[in-house]
Amino acid sequence: MTSDPATAALLDRIDPRELPRLALFLGAYLDAEPATRHGNAARAAYDYATEAELDELEELAFDWRQLAAAARRIPLADLNRLLRERFATSWQAASLDEIDAVTRELERAIRD
Repeated sequence: MTSDPATAALLDRIDPRELPRLALFLGAYLDAEPATRHGNAARAAYDYATEAELDELEELAFDWRQLAAAARRIPLADLNRLLRERFATSWQAASLDEIDAVTRELERAIRD
């Protein structure tokens, strides 16, 4: 996917064993049926924030920032393939704006 060592190390971390809260969020809030229930990724993050304990919310925010960093280093199609293969999720990021919207929602929830 990439020959840059820093990017390769970051992509190695995009794994459910390394980012378990992200794996939970993808499966329970963004996958096929949950996505229909939540409407979009930022709304799913809002819903997660209303149900999660602060430590769980902080863990997801940390994990999500890893995903957001990867999204800035590799093409979105490659990131989506990585999510599909490693997390077995049907959710696919439509744009960097969508990823940023989730980041903002998680950060807002932590501040509030």
